[in-house]
Amino acid sequence: MNNKNKALISWSIVLLIIIVGGIFVYNNNFAGITSNSYLTSKEENRTFLEHVNQQYTENGASFDFSGFTGKWSLIEFESSKDNKIVLEDNTKIEKGQFYIVVLDSDYKNIAMHESKEGENLEFTTPKDGKYLVRIVGKNASGKFDIKISSENDISITHKDFWE
Repeated sequence: MNNKNKALISWSIVLLIIIVGGIFVYNNNFAGITSNSYLTSKEENRTFLEHVNQQYTENGASFDFSGFTGKWSLIEFESSKDNKIVLEDNTKIEKGQFYIVVLDSDYKNIAMHESKEGENLEFTTPKDGKYLVRIVGKNASGKFDIKISSENDISITHKDFWE
């Protein structure tokens, strides 16, 4: 094998490593669970190792879970424009990544935060219409617990686990 062939093979291997490495970095940083394209897609997919003690209240929801990965739009509410909404987040995450996202009827991201103990999510509705409260997780375990309050009346609908 001459030097030209060795150089060509070496550069091909380097290029292949760069391409594979770039795909890995992109998938783990840009197309992950916090990417806008993932958060705002209409597709719902979720898996749980355990999902128990689910309770719905007039203005909230709670349940214990483990091994949650995916997306679930579990609450829908209808609101008027310029309504100040507060999601009182009493969720306690023991493991993994867990986010709460609010989407409008066009699946546009209105508000989002990583669920940490004692942090509320506050936002103002940009238009009249329906909004979704979506949870997004990766290997997450803990207790989900939120309550929704607003300056003006809102109509809340809970979406069952099997919907």
